[in-house]
Amino acid sequence: MEKVNKILYATDLSATAKEAMSWTKSLADKYDAKITIVHIIPDLVEKINTFGTDRSFGTDRSKPSIGQERDDAMASKQEEILQLCKERLKDQPDCKIDLDHILVKVGKPVQEILKTVDSGKFDILIMGTHSKGLLSKVLLGSVAKGVVEQCSVPVLTVRLSND
Repeated sequence: MEKVNKILYATDLSATAKEAMSWTKSLADKYDAKITIVHIIPDLVEKINTFGTDRSFGTDRSKPSIGQERDDAMASKQEEILQLCKERLKDQPDCKIDLDHILVKVGKPVQEILKTVDSGKFDILIMGTHSKGLLSKVLLGSVAKGVVEQCSVPVLTVRLSND
């Protein structure tokens, strides 16, 4: 078994993702590994433009543009993740979360997570998965499923014990 030096933790800030964070910290402690966190904001601009409704053309220029709203959302999510990490660090000062490595990206979640794994040369990816519908015991959530099927490194998926 290879040594784990770099862990990528993908979060959607859900309860399941918080459970996955516990596993991430545990593995980081065991292997003395560094943790990088990534959160993907789905690219709604692409979806809006598909329907021909781009707010940057037209009526009220006093409202923020879609690009500005996206930038604001990214900054907000990064701050939310940073605050969660700081709270966790208060309780666990030995935690290996690198607060300088909190990535917030916009795009298709599966593609962005896979790009991040490859560009960061991570040893393992840890993420939560949501159970959905009657097939919850058979199928992973669509993002987790896509990542597991295509990822170049091992993927640990975590679900809540009551799912």
